Amino acid sequence: MRIFLFLLLLSTSWLNVAKAFAQPAVTSDAVSIQDPTKVALLRTIMEYHQALVSGDEELIKLYTSKKLRYTHSNGWVETQMDILNNLRTGYLDYHSFKEDSFVVELPWQTVTISNGFTPPGYNKKMATVYFNAAIDVTMDGKRNTYHLKVAEIWKRRSKRLNEWQLISRKATKI
Repeated sequence: MRIFLFLLLLSTSWLNVAKAFAQPAVTSDAVSIQDPTKVALLRTIMEYHQALVSGDEELIKLYTSKKLRYTHSNGWVETQMDILNNLRTGYLDYHSFKEDSFVVELPWQTVTISNGFTPPGYNKKMATVYFNAAIDVTMDGKRNTYHLKVAEIWKRRSKRLNEWQLISRKATKI
């Protein structure tokens, strides 16, 4: 009987370990993603959004292009320098940034290349990410929570998985 209980306990332990390793690395309310490139990109995106909340200038610089065009739902466009200045001066103060329902498009995973032909618009360094966001922010002394549909375009800076930079962002109110 002891041997049976020991074997049962051992098999249950291994089942729990197997289940833990089978869990996706990144999840949102609507999607679970296991592709390593997508996981790295989503981690970068979430880190960037939290850098806006914490005001971490170094991370914001790391994760955004100097040529960034950050378009808000009201049409206002910020550059990388504008974002940093607005956070520094307190014109913008992000309190929370919550994302869900991610859709990640990596063009090279959906394009078939044959005979050396590269379709127009094909770029292995680009990714488009769509998601819903609830952003609690104070702008010019007025606090508000915005519920948005967001599209961000990210460019890979190197072949390493975590080397992504935001180059464009557009948002629409839900």
